[in-house]
Amino acid sequence: MPAFRAWRRRTLLGLSTILGLARRGFFIPYRYAESLPRAGELPPYGPFEEHLDARRDKISAWLDAIDGFAADLEAIGDRPPPAPRWNQDWFPRADAAIAYTIVRTIKPDRIVEVGCGHSTRFFARAADDGGLDTRITAIDPAPRADLAGIERVELLRATLQAAGEGPFRMLRQGDILAIDSSHILMPGTDVDMLLNRILPALPDGVYVHIHDIFLPDDYPADWEWRGYNEQQGVAPLISGGGWNVEFASHYAATRMADRVDAGVLGRLPLKPGAREASLWLKKG
Repeated sequence: MPAFRAWRRRTLLGLSTILGLARRGFFIPYRYAESLPRAGELPPYGPFEEHLDARRDKISAWLDAIDGFAADLEAIGDRPPPAPRWNQDWFPRADAAIAYTIVRTIKPDRIVEVGCGHSTRFFARAADDGGLDTRITAIDPAPRADLAGIERVELLRATLQAAGEGPFRMLRQGDILAIDSSHILMPGTDVDMLLNRILPALPDGVYVHIHDIFLPDDYPADWEWRGYNEQQGVAPLISGGGWNVEFASHYAATRMADRVDAGVLGRLPLKPGAREASLWLKKG
């Protein structure tokens, strides 16, 4: 989003909230806020970087798996919707490739998505190419990409709070929960509901994808206006045990760039300015 549009949006929503005209976000008084580093200025989270370093072999194994589907990935072009395409920055290159690869590899019976669009297209394409019977339940009040024509997708046009916990009770070992929601962790938000109600109740063996996670680094400086804080809840979730990191796009792109570029990812289009930031976990 251009800088002026981002400033205008944040200002209008902020004024509405502070003046009590409407609830359009959150304002949290903190007298020492001026002393804190701005977005993008925090150093890497050392303990979490060590955690990912210890999972480098697993991440590398998934990069090998991506290379195993090179021909299928390179066959994805610029067909009209609802076909997936690389020329977009909502769900770019490594994020899309690992989503495709995991579906082809683990062959889930069911995928539940919170927040959908381009990711859904890649999930569906993987299921189609693999001849799978995978069903996709997508929860999103306003999808950013047209999903019409994808028969395996059931779209619930609702917030997570309105959809409730029912769709997640159907997930079993080897299924997928994909999260690309508000990215705001506050009491009662979708992230709160996911991290503190839905994820703890999932059975072992469920794969969980969380998008826009830049761990072990801070959120990008030019994303400050978004106010994202989801990964501050994701890091202790993983560090506390019970979850294994399967893949981390940002870590791979920034700490394993030579390996990434040596495979099919190095040949796939990546839109300028796009940020790869998928985190894949497995419970148990």
